[in-house]
Amino acid sequence: MNTPIRTNKRELTIFFVVAFAVPYLMGIPLAISQRAGNDTSCFANAQMFYPAAGVMLAYLIAKRPALPVRFYVLHIVTTILCMACSVLSVIVPGQQWLVYLNLVLIAASILAWILLLTDKKEKREAYGLRWHRKVTMALGLCALFLVLKTAMVFLSAFLQGGEAWSDYLAYWQTYVPWVNALILIPNFFLCFLPFFGEEYGWRYFLTPVLQNKFGRRRGVVILGVLWGLWHLPLNLFFYSPETSLQSLIAQIIVCVTMGIFFTFSYEMCGQNVWVPVLLHYLNNNMILVWSGTADISNQVYTWGDILISAVMYGVLFLPFLAGKPFAEEKEN
Repeated sequence: MNTPIRTNKRELTIFFVVAFAVPYLMGIPLAISQRAGNDTSCFANAQMFYPAAGVMLAYLIAKRPALPVRFYVLHIVTTILCMACSVLSVIVPGQQWLVYLNLVLIAASILAWILLLTDKKEKREAYGLRWHRKVTMALGLCALFLVLKTAMVFLSAFLQGGEAWSDYLAYWQTYVPWVNALILIPNFFLCFLPFFGEEYGWRYFLTPVLQNKFGRRRGVVILGVLWGLWHLPLNLFFYSPETSLQSLIAQIIVCVTMGIFFTFSYEMCGQNVWVPVLLHYLNNNMILVWSGTADISNQVYTWGDILISAVMYGVLFLPFLAGKPFAEEKEN
């Protein structure tokens, strides 16, 4: 597989500084906020923007030809505004900063659609922003992902047994999960930008670089490990402050296995970045459907949870590593 645009060392350095160094530095105010007992959700939302911002800043500094400059600038400005909301939530604590950040996300996502749809097709094509064909394939892969993840959720509830299993079945007999599922459709168009922010960095930019260097299979696995480690500040001070090590291990397992499926889908749909964007959106937002709550902070993991997670994610997603997109090209 060839990199969509040949990446030089300078661009790769800029990407890593923005995508990895920035969230780790932002981990300092994140830690201060968490230990003060404040809400740290702004940091989690802002971090999703950094990978794409790294790609865009690298291309802008390199003065690549025919860039979709308006869309790139919008994304970078939105990233800065989200960072500002995060820092301000530490200085002047309060839920209002999350409200402001969400308003920024909605406004920026709407404007992003306008800028993308009014830009030249050649620009969108050259920089991986155009929706390729294979719509049926894309929808089928999204449906498959939903089936696999939903089966995993039901199995997890079943393994808890007793009252937990009965309560979960009762939950699905209410209107709540179905209404939440319907809401996800229009909601995507109002808040797609953070999910694009990750996938444009991971799938479009970094995965091809790693696969060109290490091979298709090893490259996607290495990407999964890096993607998991990228979450470290959130594992320490947002997702699971009490069991951070277990949270990080679980994160790497999820990122490696789902990263395989996301990359598989990206390649099967003609290197269409919008497919993993959709998958990422579904993975994050279907939590509201599967569990009835969107709160993913302050979780507590046991090593038993990690073992079960590793088995389930491994069984469901590792087989895709044997798929056609990961077949190594034979040398002549």
